[in-house]
Amino acid sequence: MRAWALLLMACCVPAAAQAPASPPPTTQAPSTGGPEDVPPDNRFDTARMESSLVVPRTSVSHFRFPVIDAHSHDVYTSTPEQLTAWVRLQQQVGVQQTFIFTGKSGADFRAAVERYTNVYPRRFVMFAGISADGIDAPDYGDRLRERLRADVRAGARGLGELTDKGMGLVHVGTQAYFIDDARFDALWDEAGRLHLPVFVHIAEPAEFYQPADERNDLRRSANWSLYGKGTPGFEGMLARFEAVIARHPHTQFVAVHAFNLANDLQRVGALLDRYPNVQVDFAARMWELARQPFTARRFFIKYADRILFGTDNDPTLEMYLAHVRQLETEDEWFWPADAEWWRGYGMHLPDNVLRKIYRDNALRLLR
Repeated sequence: MRAWALLLMACCVPAAAQAPASPPPTTQAPSTGGPEDVPPDNRFDTARMESSLVVPRTSVSHFRFPVIDAHSHDVYTSTPEQLTAWVRLQQQVGVQQTFIFTGKSGADFRAAVERYTNVYPRRFVMFAGISADGIDAPDYGDRLRERLRADVRAGARGLGELTDKGMGLVHVGTQAYFIDDARFDALWDEAGRLHLPVFVHIAEPAEFYQPADERNDLRRSANWSLYGKGTPGFEGMLARFEAVIARHPHTQFVAVHAFNLANDLQRVGALLDRYPNVQVDFAARMWELARQPFTARRFFIKYADRILFGTDNDPTLEMYLAHVRQLETEDEWFWPADAEWWRGYGMHLPDNVLRKIYRDNALRLLR
């Protein structure tokens, strides 16, 4: 019975019939919120429902200001025709430049540079990777420094995306070498000396390290699950990354996916306050922001100088415009880019904040 009906009945009962001051004991559990009358087979899934909500929807066709997409990859195209189509799409929506994370070094990196910047020299900004060759040799640090300098001569503007989700920054056979391994210190030091930003993907959302059961609101991403795979866990991986950041205060790090803490923006802010040599992006985590538009808006305004715009998604018109809708409008209950269970809401950021996030912060990082 609904609460309003109970209230109506209580109002109609004579005073003499009122309940005693001490209510009788009950075995009914207190309400924890959530939808009532869930179907017996528990198929309550917003992704399968057609919304009956009727609200204004903004017509968007491009970004309001010029954009640098500071998080993309070289796997989105495999032919010159696909690359040309991508460039045309960027021109259509207002993306001026795109950072290409190759994760490659040496000859493989040079091949990627040739494929992108030889054809579109001002359109793409190339980022190199890390080499595991000779990782246990005494001169491995010197090799890392020289390989990075060679990649810079070939066109690298930084390192990225370097990934350690708990299975190691690099693997050699069955041996995993984590991001805080002292073997890599020479690389972080050299990147700082050369003023090269280092884009790091640390961990995954904490829920990916938990059982993918009915309590886990990211269980639809079970294919990304790291539960039971012998990792140090989310907190362990974050601690390892923090140790690297603290040891190398003169190296500029970018914590992609906002340390994978987009569900806890207060903690992201605390990390930014603690480490002035870190910036963040929310690439492929816009869906996390979409369910907390007021908190996200306050965060973006407060940390407008520390956020880079990035997509980390297959380049489609719908994907780009979903970012426009979320960042620039007050639209409600739409599907954000790379959506999970929930739809979202626009943040309607101020123009001065949009300009910084879309372009200015990336230009400053490259300088």
